[in-house]
Amino acid sequence: MAAIVSIKEVNGGENRVDTTIENLRFCTTDNYNPGLTYPLVKPAEGQTNYSFKKTIYLNADTSPSVTINNIKFYSDGEIGWTGVDIEVKPADDYTAPTGTEGTTGEDNEGVNVETYTSNSPLSLTGSIDNPNTGKISQYLELQAVISDAAEAGALTQETLIFRYDEI
Repeated sequence: MAAIVSIKEVNGGENRVDTTIENLRFCTTDNYNPGLTYPLVKPAEGQTNYSFKKTIYLNADTSPSVTINNIKFYSDGEIGWTGVDIEVKPADDYTAPTGTEGTTGEDNEGVNVETYTSNSPLSLTGSIDNPNTGKISQYLELQAVISDAAEAGALTQETLIFRYDEI
């Protein structure tokens, strides 16, 4: 039987909390679901602001029949947010996000997620074998990069995709 797989977000620094997510919300604090508190902040002309990075990973909630491996991550090639990009970077270890809460995160120096598509996905290390459950993939750090061209208001939902093999 196929494994049940979820995406977990990690928050909290040394007192980390791993939360199963359905929707990821970029914000300017280390919080899984800030609601409308700590929104992204449009910078002054010629400047750039950043969300606090969001750290996620692929998790096996139930054991695979044999193994899960060959993990890929990608977008549809176009993020439709004016003045806001999403950057992504794989990481072997979790580190807490830093920045000025309520204003901007520190630049995580990732790669624009639009670079990765179904034809050219980001490969992540990791696997899990039966009878194990838990973390499968490397961590993936996501960050919104906000330019002075950003438009005020709520951003539309975007879809980012994990793909993997299970046998």
